[in-house]
Amino acid sequence: MTSTSRRSAEPPDLSTPPPPSEAAAPRSPRGAAFWAAAVFVALTAALAVAVLVRTERHPAADRPPPRAPVPSPPPAPAAAPPVPSLPSLPLMSSTPSPTRSAAGPGRCPATPGTASQELPEQPPADVTWTVFHGVAEPVSREHGPHRKEAGVHRCYARTPTGALIAAWQIATRFVLADDWRRVVETQVMPGPGRDAYVAQRRQVRTGLDTGGKGQLAAYAIASYTPEVATVQLVSRFAATGRLQVSTVTVVWSDGDWRLRLQPDGSVSPSVQAVTSLAGFVPWSGV
Repeated sequence: MTSTSRRSAEPPDLSTPPPPSEAAAPRSPRGAAFWAAAVFVALTAALAVAVLVRTERHPAADRPPPRAPVPSPPPAPAAAPPVPSLPSLPLMSSTPSPTRSAAGPGRCPATPGTASQELPEQPPADVTWTVFHGVAEPVSREHGPHRKEAGVHRCYARTPTGALIAAWQIATRFVLADDWRRVVETQVMPGPGRDAYVAQRRQVRTGLDTGGKGQLAAYAIASYTPEVATVQLVSRFAATGRLQVSTVTVVWSDGDWRLRLQPDGSVSPSVQAVTSLAGFVPWSGV
């Protein structure tokens, strides 16, 4: 194509006659247009082939970059089951109900509602006597003690008779028990009186002489409420026949009667000698 264009631009050589083929085919504008169209078609086809080959060799070049996978959201945690609401509990009164049934192991049974709350003007009828270190002690099926654990006799009824029996039993056992410390810890109200008694009792290195201990001879209820009871106990000493009166106080605490000592560690604020049992209810086991 390039050589043909150059010869047409130069002036014809008249000295040499043209070949017959060239003389027989005269040039025309229509022929130039044909060749231009042919060139355009050829270039277009070549460009299409190049694009096709490039597409086949590098398919990833014309594709958009792959999108990063979007992680799916984690499954929502299962809803926790609803917490059942606890039933409301009744408020506990500081004064236990006298009709409540017996408590669990280790605790004292509640005083039945049928227990007599009358002051015992006569000796209790359902009492038996046991001997502890030479001293006779009353035991009532109705009024206690209902728990007997070695030296500790506890769980007395919340009645005047229960307070009476507790006063004599505890006042005897916290002095004579081999494990007197346990009796003091569980059946004597804490305070200066208990501390003073423990300090004095530690000084006793040998066993106490039970022969000098008096036996119960009579009683009188000086005052009584379901919280505090004051009992007068008359002791008789067999060796001399002497009678003396001690005033003992017991307090209802933590479901049982407990002994309250004087600030100096003694049981009674005073000990008085009497010559007879007048004004008292005679009651004795020996």
